[in-house]
Amino acid sequence: MKQNTATDAQYRRMTEAPIPGLILSLCIPSIITSMITSIYNMVDTFFVAQLGTAAVAAVGVVFSISSVISALGFWMGTGSSSLVSLQLGARQQETADRTASMGFYLSMAMGGVIAVGGLLFLRPLMRLLGSTPTILPEACRYALPLLLGAPFQCSNLALSQNLRAEGMSRESMAGQLAGGMLNMVLDPLFIFGLGWGVFGAGVATALSQAVVWAALLQYYVRKKTVVRLSPRNLRMDGALLAGIFSAGFPSLCRHCGNALSSVVLNRAAGAFGDAVIAAFSVATRVTGLALSVSIGFVQAIQPVAGYAHGSKNHKRLREAYDFTVAASVAALTVIAAAIAFFARPIMFLLHIPEETVSVSVAVLRFSCVALPFTTLVNCTGTLFQAIKESTRSSIIVLGRQVCVYVPLLILLSHFWGMSGLMAALPAADAFSCLVAAVMARSFFAKLSAGPPSAGPPSAGSSSAGIGPAE
Repeated sequence: MKQNTATDAQYRRMTEAPIPGLILSLCIPSIITSMITSIYNMVDTFFVAQLGTAAVAAVGVVFSISSVISALGFWMGTGSSSLVSLQLGARQQETADRTASMGFYLSMAMGGVIAVGGLLFLRPLMRLLGSTPTILPEACRYALPLLLGAPFQCSNLALSQNLRAEGMSRESMAGQLAGGMLNMVLDPLFIFGLGWGVFGAGVATALSQAVVWAALLQYYVRKKTVVRLSPRNLRMDGALLAGIFSAGFPSLCRHCGNALSSVVLNRAAGAFGDAVIAAFSVATRVTGLALSVSIGFVQAIQPVAGYAHGSKNHKRLREAYDFTVAASVAALTVIAAAIAFFARPIMFLLHIPEETVSVSVAVLRFSCVALPFTTLVNCTGTLFQAIKESTRSSIIVLGRQVCVYVPLLILLSHFWGMSGLMAALPAADAFSCLVAAVMARSFFAKLSAGPPSAGPPSAGSSSAGIGPAE
């Protein structure tokens, strides 16, 4: 009875609360979570930078592995959580339990596969990802503990996404906060105190991921969630499995696209020297702090859109999208301007090696131009993903990373050298932003031309159908 009362209260909140307040209440914990992650990435960069340019560049090279692990985690996490929001919106509790359980256990298994494969072929993999002979030893040392922690990193994403799917953003934030604070404490201890260098930075990150895993899992173990995780829910269901794979496919594309573009970028930047690889690595860490705001809004709209679509409330779906886009674009524009203005002081604050400062400032300012475009693309892709329009979402994601950004990296760097390499990202995101805006406008115009929007089903109703967008 107590569980049903809590479930009904959460349902009413997600389907009836005013959109601006609901989005902000969900996005603020997510922003804090993402900022903590970005801050400890920057703290990591601060300590690693004191080891030299090769160490900073090694972190940038290994970022591709982290992107692949995240790709698999978000594939299962976003795939299952998108369906969970829809299923809870349609009052399908048992199916939601099975979906969340399948996403979690599959993500653990996929992380294990990445760990084994990466460790068996470590040095060839580092070369493939763009390591130069001087970067290779540092890259291998940094990657080793990260690969050992891959099952935790991968399944963390499934746990946190499913917590957010039922509106538990604060609980997700608390788990991530614990890991972030631990990482900041362990970094100097392992890097300098124990003399482990860049290997110590990797160990600190891997241990922190294990702590996050335990912190998030305990909510399910203690039955503090609406959804229940259990091995008993792992009954073979081809349709449900296909649904998770399909709903999460845009996330897989997004993060695999990040990995691919990172590899292409590292290999192209390698032609200009280790300092340029290091500069792009630093710029990625700094703009990651700004993108924390975008990620917060994106993670907030996903459950709201899922509940709205599951309850057939199209007016609420449109309102959620419009507010999220307007707020996130405005915020990212202000933040991008501030980072661009203070780019040089930021580099000195991070103790970036002197030979890397000037190029890092230039790369960072070019990257800031892309930020407002990036957030609109992310919001639109997540909207489509949340309502099971996976094809539209995948087109946006693949179009941006694979079909636009990677070709521009190759072409612009070939014809305009370093300037072309820096200009590729803002050019790709500006074009992708235009495509995403047109697709969103077309979708909502078609939705408005359909049957009138229905309100949410009553709290006591049984199950409502969950179909594709009407």
